[in-house]
Amino acid sequence: MSEAQANPAQDDARTGFGGLPPWLRIGIVAAATIVVVLIVSVIIRIVLQTPAISFGPTAVDELEPGSCLVEPGGDEATYTVVTCGTAHQQQVIARVDLAFPGVDYTADESLAIFAHETCDRLLEYRLFLTSDLVKSEYATIAIDAPTLADYEAGRTTTLCAVLDNPDVPKEGGKSEDLTTDVYHPMPQ
Repeated sequence: MSEAQANPAQDDARTGFGGLPPWLRIGIVAAATIVVVLIVSVIIRIVLQTPAISFGPTAVDELEPGSCLVEPGGDEATYTVVTCGTAHQQQVIARVDLAFPGVDYTADESLAIFAHETCDRLLEYRLFLTSDLVKSEYATIAIDAPTLADYEAGRTTTLCAVLDNPDVPKEGGKSEDLTTDVYHPMPQ
């Protein structure tokens, strides 16, 4: 009887991973470790970049992109923030700066128009939004746009929110609440 027949465990050690040369086994383990470290670091980065959204009544200046709001419109001092799986009227998608070099605003209306148009561009190009969103089904509004006095005092930002397009009603002739999360943060 040969030595290989007498010791079957020795044959098993030479097949599979154990049968590979030591330098190749070390390379496979090192590559797998690098892949795991990269996946963990990406997950940690995503978690750290996700803003902490507080639920319930929230002052307009404390709203964060990704917040799903129960109340419609952009003129409230306080909004009720809910989970995005709950029916809601609008979702904050971005905080944008309206300061534009060389442009002097002369009226509240011009600031409001520029804020609205800026928010519309986010929807048009699907910035901060999921890519499968159909533009005609949604609209945007500017929330808490600065007045001319606010702007001159240094507050130049507004929040942009997306909502179901009231001009394109669903079946039954009315706009429906959002029930999904349409916000997609931009990578930093």
